[in-house]
Amino acid sequence: MSTNLEIFHSYNNALIEGDFPAVFETMADDIIWHQPGNHSTSGVKVGKEVLGAHLASFAEKTNGTFKVVTNWVSANDNLVAANVTFLGTRTDGEGLNMSGIDLFRIENGKIKEVWLFSSDQEVEDAFWG
Repeated sequence: MSTNLEIFHSYNNALIEGDFPAVFETMADDIIWHQPGNHSTSGVKVGKEVLGAHLASFAEKTNGTFKVVTNWVSANDNLVAANVTFLGTRTDGEGLNMSGIDLFRIENGKIKEVWLFSSDQEVEDAFWG
């Protein structure tokens, strides 16, 4: 059985490669995704299909420039915390370069729940509109 860090690294590597079938292979079918803030993409997303559309909206809003860079990662029991930087540029040229923490709960070898935290939620809210 894979360790929780190995599961996270499989998710992260697939995300970097843009291999979304492999990204979703690391997730439970009923994954719960907590998107913070008060903007067009905020809220709780449940299930792979809903999450897939949600993640695709980031690419659409940034002309495919949105990406997440993992700076460091740490595991504690069934939780994995990743310090990330997320970047993107809207079609109007406005850029986002924000640090944050992504917290993953892993259950039965799959990512079951994810909470995202931004270093400046107001700036992120303004970016996504």
